[in-house]
Amino acid sequence: MSPTILVVDDDRGLCQILSKTFQLEGWNVVVAHDGDDAVAKARSAAPDLLLLDLLLPKRDGFAVLEAIRAESGPVAETPAIFLTGCSRTKQYEERAERLRAAAFLTKPVALDALREVTAKAVSMGGGAKRGASAAAAPRAASRPASAARPVAAQAMRPSVLAQGASAARTLAGDLAELSFPALLHHLHGLRATGVLHLQSGKKRKAVQFREGYPAAVKSNLVSECLGNMLRRGDKITAEDLEESIRRVKSGEGLQGEILVAMALLSEPELVQALREQAEEKLFELFEWRAGAFRFELGARLEGANALALEGGPANLILDGVRKRFPLDVIDAHLATLAERYLAPNESPFHRFQDIDLDPGEDFLLRALDGRVKLRDLGEQGEATRRTLYGLIITGLLEARGRIEVASPATAGSPAAKPAPARMPQAVPTPPRSFDPEDVALRAELTSLAERLRGKGYFEVLGVPEKANDEDVRRAYVELAKKTHPDRFSNASETVRKLAEEIFGLVSKAYETLGDARRRTQYLIDQKGSKQAAADLEEGQRALAAELQFQNGEAKLRKRDFDGAIKDFEWSVRLFPEEGEYVAHLGWALFLSNPNDRETLKKAITIVKKGSKLAEDRDKPYLFLGRMYQAAGKLDVAERMFSTALEIRSDNLEALRELRLIHMRREKEKGLIGRLFRR
Repeated sequence: MSPTILVVDDDRGLCQILSKTFQLEGWNVVVAHDGDDAVAKARSAAPDLLLLDLLLPKRDGFAVLEAIRAESGPVAETPAIFLTGCSRTKQYEERAERLRAAAFLTKPVALDALREVTAKAVSMGGGAKRGASAAAAPRAASRPASAARPVAAQAMRPSVLAQGASAARTLAGDLAELSFPALLHHLHGLRATGVLHLQSGKKRKAVQFREGYPAAVKSNLVSECLGNMLRRGDKITAEDLEESIRRVKSGEGLQGEILVAMALLSEPELVQALREQAEEKLFELFEWRAGAFRFELGARLEGANALALEGGPANLILDGVRKRFPLDVIDAHLATLAERYLAPNESPFHRFQDIDLDPGEDFLLRALDGRVKLRDLGEQGEATRRTLYGLIITGLLEARGRIEVASPATAGSPAAKPAPARMPQAVPTPPRSFDPEDVALRAELTSLAERLRGKGYFEVLGVPEKANDEDVRRAYVELAKKTHPDRFSNASETVRKLAEEIFGLVSKAYETLGDARRRTQYLIDQKGSKQAAADLEEGQRALAAELQFQNGEAKLRKRDFDGAIKDFEWSVRLFPEEGEYVAHLGWALFLSNPNDRETLKKAITIVKKGSKLAEDRDKPYLFLGRMYQAAGKLDVAERMFSTALEIRSDNLEALRELRLIHMRREKEKGLIGRLFRR
């Protein structure tokens, strides 16, 4: 039976793309577009996984997961992943952790990365979902993981995309449901590689994508042939066109080569003409009101015109919307968002996209701060409506259902009353002079790469270890703008890969250093020895050790035993006198290989040491009892469980273990037997 995933997002276009992606991976997909519907469908569909946006109409993603966790039965233990455009704040991460979310992802997420995370979430969370009661959950979490992997995890295992159309997998849909600009945006965000095939009536086109960027285009329209385009522009005569076609048919070569041979075009003029031809083939797609599309993952397009577009996909989308997209489609879409609040996107990837805005458009983007509804802007001219649509479709602007969660800084605060506003009319953007071989730009990136590679995160952001949150944020914003991959979309593949690497490094540095707790933990991790750790303040060391211990506990609950061992080892290294840290290290070691006798002996030795350091704690004795059971020493195990119960009389796990031992010794008399007969 196929597993079920519940995808919750108010972006219907993204839901359509994700639905088709997961269906290809063998999932049954259920979709919800608001928080109330998500809760209702979670109850009725009993999904194996939740994929939740955070900013949702009616109730946000946190409230949705809170409601699901409060349910009775297996649905309460459904693994959940947040997929959101919000910034990763400490408050959001802590709340997600309290709700036992498997991951907190920031949009956009590449398809391959999303496959990996969903597979891991179901693999780690599948046991409780498949029938463990709330009472049995702690016990289940402490048992070794089953060798059988959940069916959903098998269906979602990461795959290597075939590099050829014959082996490619296909996402299909209708442009009437997902417009061409929206489709471009989502393929960009998903870092998709493959060929997008489009058909409207007799028109057929194909666009090659490389990691989310349009790279080449092909068309069956006679009007878009090079010779016809040059004839319309009076670059050649009708007689020249006929002669070039005759020579093409006779096998003398491609039309462009023939036109150069006929001395009708110079080589630079041909290059420019081919670029204009490719752009026309692509931009004509913005005029399509309807049509079918299918995206072949991993496919290659042969015989196509290479694209050398100015800027990144966001710039392309905005230009196409300004010049070619049907105005009535724009107005219809904006009407559906009339009651939404407009605000700049918080996602770093979207916020720092490479895009050209004139002063009026830039002011429009900055003025919409999450407190103004779209309808409150009043009547706008065509240019502004096109700009608004373009900014929304590219993700630079978000249309939010409410403003209570408009930004991490105001989350939980009373909503400000929206004030009617009228934005300035946008004016056409002047042409941008762009050299795809811009030496200065590439030199800047190379210099940054040389400076940042192999450096610690403080050095990457260029801030001191004593920097505060605002210092770190400012440094990150400046670097993110410089290193965003969209700035290098027309460069070579090597340069684009380098940009992806550096932008990822900068983003990871900010994610790590973005708040005081994470900075403290990073400082401890970087020290790398007991002596260096001892140089830190006692309170700082204790905090770091506790953070590592909490990380280890979380990984232990998810059955990531190797990860838990590493975290517990760091806790012990930082605070070796804490017996509970030592005991958990031994317990995680045992769970990592429960059938190995040498591992069992080593684990018992470590937990014994922990029990001596923490004689007033029940957990070390509970762990020892279970390990002695595994060793077949039931008498010793019984003593350990009894000690745990003496230390903490409400230790239900120790009580259950003693009950099981008593049942095996039904005929034996003694203190424990008399207690259980009462």
